[in-house]
Amino acid sequence: MAESIILQERQYRHFRVTPRTPVIGGWIEDFHLGDLNDEAAVDLREALWHYGVLFARKQHLSFDAMKAVAWAFGDQLETHSYAPTMADQGHPEVVIIRKLQSEKAKTTTDIWHHDVTSRKHPNIMSILQADQVPFGADTMWSSMTSAYARLPDALKQLFLNIEIDHDTLYLMLRHDFGDASMSPDKIAALGEAHTHPAVIAHHATGKPCLFVGNGYVKRVHGYTAELSELILKIANEMPKIPELQVRHQWEAGDVAIWDNFATCHYGVSADIGDQLRLLHRVASWSDRVTPTAYRPDGDA
Repeated sequence: MAESIILQERQYRHFRVTPRTPVIGGWIEDFHLGDLNDEAAVDLREALWHYGVLFARKQHLSFDAMKAVAWAFGDQLETHSYAPTMADQGHPEVVIIRKLQSEKAKTTTDIWHHDVTSRKHPNIMSILQADQVPFGADTMWSSMTSAYARLPDALKQLFLNIEIDHDTLYLMLRHDFGDASMSPDKIAALGEAHTHPAVIAHHATGKPCLFVGNGYVKRVHGYTAELSELILKIANEMPKIPELQVRHQWEAGDVAIWDNFATCHYGVSADIGDQLRLLHRVASWSDRVTPTAYRPDGDA
């Protein structure tokens, strides 16, 4: 039986958060993230761990302000290993999320995924700001804390006792991921592959999170491909449950901040014709934060 999770409005010292759904997502009210200081950062961390993903309208943050928000969650900022960035403007930490429908465009964000799980230390969180997003090209998030809670006890036991192999090369080959600038040789040279527990204990809350996703996952560690695919299919169905989701319809200047461990996300491509979908993302991580297996009741 799923645990009862009903988000309520919360008043923090520096802002108020109103829920977007009963399970995931909240609006940051009466605060501009460019004014973030150490005290407000404490509130922001507490709010993010509670709501999973936070949204704020009309922010229009500079890249430096986006990086300041990310620094509040981790002691290192991601420099992406293959995605385009704003490095030519002095911001290698700012990833360009861009899609223009063309013969060279391929899959980019339109799969349910946690970011960069093929690394030993995946991103803790991300902040994403909209520059230009056509109507319908939304982003969706799904609560993986609630996904685990919804599993029947027998399936909880299954996922508690397996690990998942994550691999960037497999992401590219399986999903036809990327654009014309990417090649299998280039991605293979990165050597980005790691094995993580299928259910992790959140580093800040201790709550169990189903940590699989349909992006970087290669197979259940030690299992045959055939059996692995059956098990992964169960996990990959969970983010699709509407009650676990929040969907954001972007406006220029909107910001979303999400917990990369407790949620996964999906960039809706929609039918945008020759229109440009353009957003910018900054993420933070730490070599002191790595996905750790959840052990109920202190089991070893």
